[in-house]
Amino acid sequence: MSRSLLFKNVDVANGGVVNVNRDVLVVDGRIARNDQASSQEDSNVLVVHGPGLLAPGFVDTHVHGRDGLDVMCPGDLGPLSRGLLQQGVTGFLPTMISASPADMMKALHGAHGDPAGAKILGVHMEGPFLSPEQPGMFDPVNFSRFDMGLWTKLCTVSAVPIRLMTVAAERLDPKDLGELVGTGLILSLGHTDASYSTASGVFGQGVTRVTHAYNAMRGFHHRDPGAVGALLDHGEIDAEIVLDGLHVEAPSARILLATRTHGRIVLVSDCVPPGGRPPGAYEWAGRSLQVDDESVRLESGQLAGSAGTMDAAMRRAMAWFGVSVAQAIQMASTNARLSVGLAAQDICVGSPADLVLLDGELNPSMTLIDGVIRWRRDEP
Repeated sequence: MSRSLLFKNVDVANGGVVNVNRDVLVVDGRIARNDQASSQEDSNVLVVHGPGLLAPGFVDTHVHGRDGLDVMCPGDLGPLSRGLLQQGVTGFLPTMISASPADMMKALHGAHGDPAGAKILGVHMEGPFLSPEQPGMFDPVNFSRFDMGLWTKLCTVSAVPIRLMTVAAERLDPKDLGELVGTGLILSLGHTDASYSTASGVFGQGVTRVTHAYNAMRGFHHRDPGAVGALLDHGEIDAEIVLDGLHVEAPSARILLATRTHGRIVLVSDCVPPGGRPPGAYEWAGRSLQVDDESVRLESGQLAGSAGTMDAAMRRAMAWFGVSVAQAIQMASTNARLSVGLAAQDICVGSPADLVLLDGELNPSMTLIDGVIRWRRDEP
């Protein structure tokens, strides 16, 4: 049982708006009160005084690692989950890369987090059913057409449910697609050389999302709209976007937002294990990588994932999209959850207290999991 905690005289980001001067009481890991601030205090609770902006914790649905920690390495997920708290992340989907069947099964079997860190909400499989024509930084030797036998083995050995899978439309038959959708798995189009018609077809058959929009997919041409054109033309599709200032230019990001009708913009880090490390040369996924102050790249200069963080992406969303802080927070929290089949988690009475407190510059200063302060900036 966690200690009761009162956030006093804070602003609260909830449902796309900010309510000012609120008191939020947390009891037994859940929100017990969210109302107008008063002068009353209870000596039996720990009080955190404002100012500050209290928000639902961020959810990163696409992260491979950080600071040398790799989700493919059993044992790394615990310290990674604790490190993510510094970004205001309270839940995440460790994202497994396409590798040999043995390596994927080993990683899935060892997918255990840490109760003191951000929650593992499921696994994101980025492959292995991807197109060798759009490999990104990955070695396509590990890509294949969909194989139900392999997929069943991966699901069987995983320590937590596989919630999300990035697939290339052209690597699945309609029958395979139907069976996967029927299991409740969320399918995300990515690493695909699909034409406009092929991509549009799978959007109509249960693919509800795209992975790192614009990147590693056939681009737009006015006589060959490609997968990007299909995304822009299907506003109901959720769009994962890497707002690290490098993967997508601001006008392209704004166009994507403008084309969403019922679909949502979902902020992700797509951070890779060398992200956050000092500038220099590193190895990951069998590739030699160069890290500088803002990026991770192959020796050719091609981007190789990101070094970005969720809190930085949220701040950039405000600047690039021109949205309010509450709307940007939704892109990093509520939208992410809904896009992978999880319920929204606002700051309402009865909701789990997975929260981040932001300072005046919108940097995380405190992160809570189930009402327990798991990270505080002013403490070791």
